[in-house]
Amino acid sequence: MKTYKGLLFIFITMIGSALLWYCATPIETISELNRISHIVGGLAITGFFLVFLLSTRSKILEQWFCGLEHVYKYHKYLAILSLGLVILHSQLQGMLPQRENGLETSFRELAKQLGTLAQYGFIVLIAIALLAKFLKYEQWRFIHRLLLIPYALGLYHAYFSSKYNLFQATPLAIFTAITATIGTMSALYMLSMYQDMQFKHTGKVTGIQKKGGNAVEIQFTLDQKLSYRAGQYIFIKIFQTGFEKAPHPFSISGGDGQKIFVTIKSLGDFTKEVNTKLQVGTQVAIEGPYGHLNFDKGHQKQIWIAGGIGITPFLSYLQAHPTDREIELFYTFHGPHNAIYKDFLQNYAENNTHFKVNFIDTTTMDRLTFKQYTVPVNTSIFLCGPEKMVKHFIKHFKSNYSAIDINYEAFKFK
Repeated sequence: MKTYKGLLFIFITMIGSALLWYCATPIETISELNRISHIVGGLAITGFFLVFLLSTRSKILEQWFCGLEHVYKYHKYLAILSLGLVILHSQLQGMLPQRENGLETSFRELAKQLGTLAQYGFIVLIAIALLAKFLKYEQWRFIHRLLLIPYALGLYHAYFSSKYNLFQATPLAIFTAITATIGTMSALYMLSMYQDMQFKHTGKVTGIQKKGGNAVEIQFTLDQKLSYRAGQYIFIKIFQTGFEKAPHPFSISGGDGQKIFVTIKSLGDFTKEVNTKLQVGTQVAIEGPYGHLNFDKGHQKQIWIAGGIGITPFLSYLQAHPTDREIELFYTFHGPHNAIYKDFLQNYAENNTHFKVNFIDTTTMDRLTFKQYTVPVNTSIFLCGPEKMVKHFIKHFKSNYSAIDINYEAFKFK
């Protein structure tokens, strides 16, 4: 899954920012160290513009990065990079001789103080966000929203303490104004408009069926048909008392668009509540679909690897297509109670000579490995499951096969 367009967009934006700051003319003579400090500070502001832009779940950006999980990966990397640039900018400014500070106006003094405050704000909020596994999803989202505050302070600092005039119609000023505006609007959009504007598909829960010991299949009947491709996922908001308001992503495991199914396993606080407390008749809102698993674009020969609840995108395809492709599925799970849809997969294999399924129960069998397995030429590999598992197999296949076609989905939006 190539992300070249997305990476090229980031590269051009950051390099363009550096060149504009480097080529711009300051309002007074400054040292080379001060010029470097301004370039670093400008890159930090540009980096945070990209951070906010990538958080909008834009369909165009999703296509450029070949999946929303890649968008969020680079969103995280850019936040860390930008924070490092903010700290470096502050250190470089502290190394400047006093004479370079010039006459301190009230605006300039306030801008310096707000710049320091912005730095500390970024450090605290990003550090907390990186400890995502210790936070509930709603808490994590709230921390992200607060990043707009140090970003606004940083912009004030850039405009009123810079040795470059950002209020004139120069290429640097125009670029800064455009990125600052888009960055701020992106943050405000996610803060106040996203959930009202994007969750256009509404409906209700019309069926709940237990699948194994800790998973349920939920049927949603929508007011308007949802167009999706097998293998994609959606964000769901549940309007039931006691449930958090934040949307959560789940793979579509089947349906015709008017009625859709998702299968949810108890893995955290929210999914446990869904499994135990969700009621038929509850209103829901849906946004999406997302995802770039496209089985039809793969080779005639395909290897599918599913870990636990990662079986759901494959089910979506099998239930909609009596496949004529040569498919071998490796389904790994921990204990018989976690082998959801096992009967369906066995029956499908018995009635379709093109499909073969291998069940790997890690409580009684060795973990799945392909060390003794040779992947035939012109074979597409599709993976879905825990991030650690997906990364392990991607590394294995890429190190053992050249130019292999690998497609995967591994949700991690924290």
